[in-house]
Amino acid sequence: MPPDAFGITCVHGHSVGKVLDRLQVTAQAPYPLYTQHEAAQEYVWPAGAPAARVYSCDDWTFLFDVSAHGKLCEPTVVARLSAGGEAVSVWKALDGTTRVCHAQDGSLLADIDAWALHLTSGADPSRMNRALSETGFFRDWDTDEEDDWLVPSAAALLAVEREFEISISPEAVNGALPTVSLQS
Repeated sequence: MPPDAFGITCVHGHSVGKVLDRLQVTAQAPYPLYTQHEAAQEYVWPAGAPAARVYSCDDWTFLFDVSAHGKLCEPTVVARLSAGGEAVSVWKALDGTTRVCHAQDGSLLADIDAWALHLTSGADPSRMNRALSETGFFRDWDTDEEDDWLVPSAAALLAVEREFEISISPEAVNGALPTVSLQS
């Protein structure tokens, strides 16, 4: 089961340098290396600046929210990161909703919030709707007791993993990674 709160943004088709350039954080280099615990102590949110830990594998760059701030799951950010490629983001607020954003070539395709499914937006949410449906994201969470372990955030992560054929080892997530402040 995923943590109580998290944010992960996956960007395909761009180097880490290009992704960090689009976030306007390249002036911070060299980037400090922090584990999630160390980064959470250094970048206290919401009192301080939001931050992200950065990992790259294959043709994907992964941005892990420090303290689950959700700034990288904002539709404008996901769309900007996707220009010339593709980006997908999953954010779960503490004791709150799960949000999924998907964009390609600078266009927001889907913005889906588990608490406001009727407000789903984007140019073409069909791909994410299908992927999320296949993992049980849209089920009635209050009455359906099948697969109690599967909460909306777990269903969203599973959908992204399957649809985009990506996975990250626990060692990579838990290790020390370059960390950037997202303070503008």
